[in-house]
Amino acid sequence: MNRSGNGLIEIARRRERLIARAGAQRAAIAGTFHELEEPAAIADRALGVARFMRAHPLLTAAVFAVAAVALRRPRVLSLAGRAVAVWRLWRTISERSRPSA
Repeated sequence: MNRSGNGLIEIARRRERLIARAGAQRAAIAGTFHELEEPAAIADRALGVARFMRAHPLLTAAVFAVAAVALRRPRVLSLAGRAVAVWRLWRTISERSRPSA
C-alpha cells in the first residue's frame, strides 16, 4: 500500500511539473507572437499593395512612369501628387455614389 501511495504522489508531482512547464512554454510563445505582430502587419500591408498593383496594372505602370519622370523633374513630382489626390477624390466619390446592394 505504501508503495502505490508513493507512486501516486510521484505522478501528482510530475503532473505539477508538466503543468508548470506548459505554462512557461505558453508564455514564451505568446511573447514571440507579440514580437511578430508588427512585422506581420507590415507584410500584410505589402501583400495588399501587391494585390492592388496586380488588379490595376495600367495605374501601376502610370505611377511608375510618373515616378521615373519625377526623379528628373521636381515640378512633375508636385503634379503627380495632385494627380493622386484627384484620383483618390474621384474614387471616394464614385464609391459613395454607388447604390448599396
